[in-house]
Amino acid sequence: MNQWDPDGQRWVRSAPGGGSGQAPPDSDRARVLIVVAMVVLLVAVASAAIWMRAHDNGAEGQNPALTAGPEPTPPPSDTSYGVTEPYGNDLNEPDPPESDSPPPEVDEDRPEIEGPTETVQRYYDAINSADFATAWELGGKNLGTSYSTYVSGFEETARDAVSVTDAQDDTVYVDITAYQTDGARHAYTGTYTVLDGVIVGADIERTS
Repeated sequence: MNQWDPDGQRWVRSAPGGGSGQAPPDSDRARVLIVVAMVVLLVAVASAAIWMRAHDNGAEGQNPALTAGPEPTPPPSDTSYGVTEPYGNDLNEPDPPESDSPPPEVDEDRPEIEGPTETVQRYYDAINSADFATAWELGGKNLGTSYSTYVSGFEETARDAVSVTDAQDDTVYVDITAYQTDGARHAYTGTYTVLDGVIVGADIERTS
């Protein structure tokens, strides 16, 4: 086995069974220092691992309301009542919403409802044009006679000249000069009552 030489300077190999076999004191001290260093290293590693785990757990347990950053500013309201324009117009009311519905179509071919005076004038225009069917529809049918009798009543009339002297509501005041085919003239005066563009009554008197 190995042992110290007599001078205590180096190890020497001796024959088996020779010497005491005890290590010098410096060897034991070195082993103790190595073990202590390993223990300190293990403790440091374990402490570092514990600290890192505690740090991670602390980050995960933070309140998200504190770490999410500032809350976003809500958008401004569209309602701007009471705002004054530069020129002094107060916007106290919101603009009405635009309608998606198209404007109503106007039937340009639809005849407008004419007034009573125009109805009487058209009635005599139809008579002077010998358009007795139109005159009949414009009110001749409401004068208390048949269509044939109504038409025959104008056989000796060459032309009728009508003059509207007044009009009050549905009543039209007229003077009529009837020019006959033989050259004679007859004068009439009276009123016509008109409703919804149709003559519904007449009160006519012959004056000459």
